[in-house]
Amino acid sequence: MRKYLTPIAALLASGFAAATASAQEIILFDGPNFNGQQVRVTGDVRNLDSRGFNDRTSSFRVVRGQWELCQHDDYRGTCITYSADGRNLGRMDNQITSLRPIQPGGHRPGGGSRPRGEAITLYSGPNYTGRSVTLSVSSPDLRQYNFNDQARSIQHSGRRAWRVCQHANFGGACMQVDGDIANIGGGMSAEISSAEPDYGARPGRGDRNDRPRNGVFLYDGVSFQGQRVDVSTDTDNLTRMGFNDRADSLIVARGETWVVCEDDYMRGRCQRVQGEVRDLSALGLRNRITSMRRVDGNWNGGGYPGGGWDDGGYRRSVALFASPNFYGQSIEIDRDVRNLREYRFNDDAMSIQIPRGQRWEVCDDSDYRGRCQVLDGDASNLGRFGLANRVSSLRRLDGPSGGYPGGGWSRGGEIILYDGFSQTGRSVQIEDEVYNLERLGFNDRAMSLEVRGYGRWLVCEDSNFRGRCEEVSGEVDNLHLLNREISSVRRIDY
Repeated sequence: MRKYLTPIAALLASGFAAATASAQEIILFDGPNFNGQQVRVTGDVRNLDSRGFNDRTSSFRVVRGQWELCQHDDYRGTCITYSADGRNLGRMDNQITSLRPIQPGGHRPGGGSRPRGEAITLYSGPNYTGRSVTLSVSSPDLRQYNFNDQARSIQHSGRRAWRVCQHANFGGACMQVDGDIANIGGGMSAEISSAEPDYGARPGRGDRNDRPRNGVFLYDGVSFQGQRVDVSTDTDNLTRMGFNDRADSLIVARGETWVVCEDDYMRGRCQRVQGEVRDLSALGLRNRITSMRRVDGNWNGGGYPGGGWDDGGYRRSVALFASPNFYGQSIEIDRDVRNLREYRFNDDAMSIQIPRGQRWEVCDDSDYRGRCQVLDGDASNLGRFGLANRVSSLRRLDGPSGGYPGGGWSRGGEIILYDGFSQTGRSVQIEDEVYNLERLGFNDRAMSLEVRGYGRWLVCEDSNFRGRCEEVSGEVDNLHLLNREISSVRRIDY
C-alpha cells in the first residue's frame, strides 16, 4: 500500500491545485457598466494582445478571487489590485495590458509576502522574488541593509506613498511608489539607493499641494494620479527612468520654467511648461514626453552658456546652439561676427536666443551676405528660415555696434521694385528705408528688383523689417519666396 501513496497524493495535490487555479476568474468588458464585448480570464495574461483586448478594458466583473490589473505588459506600469467589480476604470480606462490572479494571503505568483502597515518591501528579483528588505522608516542609504542598487520589484502597504531614489540621500532621479511594482524596469531597475515616506503627499493620491521643492513631478495618470517620477536635472531621455512616453500630467516647482519635448535630446514637438498641467493632451504631449530641461532665467545649468544673463534675469548676449530648442553645444556672441569660423561654429547653429530688446541679422554667408534673416526674439529652430546649419555671420542692428539705424549709412544708390518679373511692369523707386510699402501703394506687389549704385539692401516680408528678410544687390529677376511678399526695405552699409 505504501508504494501507492505517493502517486495518489500527487494526484490529489494536482487536483487541489487545479481547483484553486480555477477558483480565480474575471470578465473584462470594453464598455463601462459591464457592457460591450467581453473576454473571460482565469489565469496570468502577460499581454492582452494575445486575446485581442489590449487597452480596451473599461469595466470588469470579478467572478472569483482577487486580481491585479496593470497598465503595461509583463505587469509593469501602474498596477491596481481588485477584489470586487469595477463599473468604470477611471484613469485606467482603456489602459489595461496585463493581469493576473493574486493567491490567498496577498501572494503573487512567484512569491513575495505583502508588507504590513506603512511600509514597502524591495525585492532583488522581478515579480517579488529573490532577496528582500522591508522599510518602514526613512532610509537615506540602502548600503546599511546591504541592498544598494538591487531592487527590481516593490510591494507597497498602507496609505502613504513612498519616494525611492537612484542615489544615496535621495539624490538623482526619484520615483513615487503608491502601489505594487512587479517589474521596476527602465533606468530605475537595480538603481535604487535610498527610500523615504513621501512627506509631501498626504494619504490619497493627487493632492495639489504635493508640489516639488525643485524640478518637475511627472505622473502616469491625468490630474496628478498614478505613479510619479521626480525630475530635477536636465534629462536627454526618460527611458533611463523607465518613464519614456508615460507622462499624462505634471507639476513644476514654483518659480521654474521647463521645456518638455516628445523626442530625445530636446527634439520634435516641444512646449514650455510652468505650474500645473492637469492633462498633457492639452499640449499634444500626453504619453509623448521623452526629454526635458529647465530654461528659466535664474538657471545657469541646463546646457545654457553660463554668465549670459543680466541682473534682471534676461540674457545680455546672443547664444547659438548646435541643436533645436536651445540644446547642445553652444557659444555666446556679444559683437558683430563676420565669420563664425573664428568661433569654430560656422554652419553649426540650429537655434538662437536673442537678448530682450535687441535685433540681430543672421546670414548664411560670411560678411553678412547670402540669405539673411532679422530676428528680434528667440528662434527654437532656424530651419523655418532656411538657416539650419547655415549661419556663417551675424550682427546687431540696434545699439552702438549695429550697422543699421544710427550707424554710418551710405546715402548713395537706390532700389527699384517692379511688379513683374525681370524688371518689368509698374515700379517704385526708393532711396531710403521704408517701414511699410503701403504708404507707396506697393505693399506685397514686388516680383523683381534692381539695386543701383553701391551697397546692399534688405527686403522683408513684413512691415518694420520683420518676418523673412533677404539681402539683395544688383538685379534680381525673380524674388521667388518673396514674390508679392515684400512690405519693408532699407539700405545696409558695412
